Amino acid sequence: MSLLAGTPLMQKCAVQAGRKAGGGLLPHQPRSVRQPRMLAPFRGAESRARVPAPLGAVKESATSEQTDTKMLRLIADVTKQVDESVATTVKANNEAAKRVEFSPSSELRTRVLASVKKLSRGLLERDVEVRLLLLAALCCEHLLLLGPPGTAKSELSRRLSSLCGGTYFERLLTRFSVPEELFGPLSMKGLENDLYVRQTNGYLPTSEVAFVDEIFKANSAILNALLTLLNERLFDNGNQRLRAPLLCLVGASNEMPESEELDALYDRFLIRRTVGQVSNGQLYKLAVEDLLREATTMSAVLRNSSGSAPLLERLLPKRFKQYSKGISAKA
Repeated sequence: MSLLAGTPLMQKCAVQAGRKAGGGLLPHQPRSVRQPRMLAPFRGAESRARVPAPLGAVKESATSEQTDTKMLRLIADVTKQVDESVATTVKANNEAAKRVEFSPSSELRTRVLASVKKLSRGLLERDVEVRLLLLAALCCEHLLLLGPPGTAKSELSRRLSSLCGGTYFERLLTRFSVPEELFGPLSMKGLENDLYVRQTNGYLPTSEVAFVDEIFKANSAILNALLTLLNERLFDNGNQRLRAPLLCLVGASNEMPESEELDALYDRFLIRRTVGQVSNGQLYKLAVEDLLREATTMSAVLRNSSGSAPLLERLLPKRFKQYSKGISAKA
């Protein structure tokens, strides 16, 4: 074998054997020093980026963009037409209202002014709220009052009930309120006869004027029936749909609705008003009016007894002596 190793035939056989092994070995070259193959750089990302998109996808994308553009233009045109129509209608109504002549001695004007005076008696800085409440009652709409406690929200609704003379309903809602608090309890006799009906007498479905405090704390079980009652004046009692005589509902809350499920309830109130606290100057005026009222009552009681003037001076504070003197002079 050593004699044949150097012959050309053996060298050719060794080269062919190295090529078949895949190592590219030279004759008499050990495998440990095999020359590595040079790999071509990876160009997969570039090649994919250079591949053009299918023609159908390009056409579909262009068509969708054109459709979106046309839709936006259509929405803009419709919105513009609606705004112009509303502006024209409002302008025409304002001009028609200016041409209407109100007689100072008309019966309707006299009754409205008397109602405003009756509703606002004894209330300070509530003229706007009184007029809005009366407007809501005349239009059969609902009024929403937003403000802190102690701002005469419930008092206004009670005065409206006394003015209208109808059935009045009032309730304070919490997060744990149940539908029975607003719409009445379930009828036990109805359950015995396989009927799911409520006793609605004296509750919201049978009232004409209502006041619901913290109305935005109503849960979903109450909202389902309350929305229909406010908008359509209908109440589903069992398998019957009854018409409610509701004239005006005054809703009150200390805060705006937070969840989206209350947006529909918020939209049911066409007239909304934020009520603030009474200013300090008006509080002093209220205190003076109360003191004058008490002084008038006291002077009327003591006028029939002897020594009424010295006793009245001792009972009244010094800073209000001028008011007492004015009352005595008028008497």
